[in-house]
Amino acid sequence: MRAELEHKNESSMLRASFVRTVGERDRIYVTRSDGSEVTWVFATYGDVPPHDMVHLIVESAFGVSRGFWGRVDAGIDPGVIATQANRLGGRNKYAAFGDDQSELVLAEVLANSGWFMNESLSEALYSQIVAGCREAGLQPLLLLSPERAAQVCAVLWHLAARWKDLKPKGAITIFFYPRNPVRAFEELLVHEGIQ
Repeated sequence: MRAELEHKNESSMLRASFVRTVGERDRIYVTRSDGSEVTWVFATYGDVPPHDMVHLIVESAFGVSRGFWGRVDAGIDPGVIATQANRLGGRNKYAAFGDDQSELVLAEVLANSGWFMNESLSEALYSQIVAGCREAGLQPLLLLSPERAAQVCAVLWHLAARWKDLKPKGAITIFFYPRNPVRAFEELLVHEGIQ
């Protein structure tokens, strides 16, 4: 199975390669839309896809342009920020992500919604996201619906199966369009045959 999607206009997108090496920390290699690069390591989640991959999928699916991945594209280095945050601690340890973190908070609500708990409960996921938005003082997204939640769930379970098969080492490459995040999700649905 191809680990990379083909795109016509690669200059306006971010490319993220998630590399799994069994028994070691996993890595992410990113080429931003401006051509600059960043990489960071993260603790492995075993057969479950990395949290940052979940972020990329949910931010694309729901059109979040200034969440985690929009900020990576704009130049932040998650590895450096995580190191600083661990050193600083406290409530404002992630201040390096910028002053207005509302879309970053929204991205966390989306990414932490229990996508791998049960792939058939899109209504429950939808309700959980709405409740999470309310708790965070955020408006629910226009694209949020039980149907969209089901699509996201299907994509994440599909990627989870691919991730599990990356033994002893392999990569999955996914794209993000900072100016039109939904485009990458729609292309992924078509490319992977998920509807």
